[in-house]
Amino acid sequence: MSTKILVKDIHIKLIALAMCIIGMCLFAVIPFLSKEKLFGYTEQDIAKICKVSDADRGWEYIVLHHSATQEGNAASFDAYHKNKRKWKYGLAYHFVIGNGSQSQDGEIEEGPRWEKQIHGAHTSSMDYNKVSIGICLVGNFEDQTGPTERQLESLLRLVQYLCKRYDIPANNVIGHNQVKKNHTVCPGKNFPFDEFKRKLEQSLQQLTINNL
Repeated sequence: MSTKILVKDIHIKLIALAMCIIGMCLFAVIPFLSKEKLFGYTEQDIAKICKVSDADRGWEYIVLHHSATQEGNAASFDAYHKNKRKWKYGLAYHFVIGNGSQSQDGEIEEGPRWEKQIHGAHTSSMDYNKVSIGICLVGNFEDQTGPTERQLESLLRLVQYLCKRYDIPANNVIGHNQVKKNHTVCPGKNFPFDEFKRKLEQSLQQLTINNL
């Protein structure tokens, strides 16, 4: 056997041994890793997120927004609303759903207004702010692509839960641009509003059937 063939054979065996060691390490470690650490996302407990410290308000609407920014999370928007807008209660929305920039893709973050059941500051109408839950998805859905798949999945689960909890009909789930005509394009032309409403209506109907 030539030296060249022998060296090649040794290289192949070393590579096989290295792959075997890596595989054994992964096999040993994976059972102890959470789904979140493995895939960067885990399904959240909606009821736990929606826990409040004060008496529930009589919510009648849910208003959907985009942040009109590429990045952000509840903390960064809260700081902006407190420091720049000078809003007493900070974060204008009750919930923020991340896009993977400063929070996980699809992660739902509740704001202090929600926990304390304080009116929102997410529309130009105080009448709506008093009775509507504001949900903001991180992203600019007017100038860029629409929400991520995980954002939409989380939004559907959250809105479904809130509709059931507060007896809010699907017709009262609206976009920010529906509050006041020609005031804003939010949540943007690339937000799949009609498709989202269709899925929401179907899921709420199924919940009704299951509870019969």
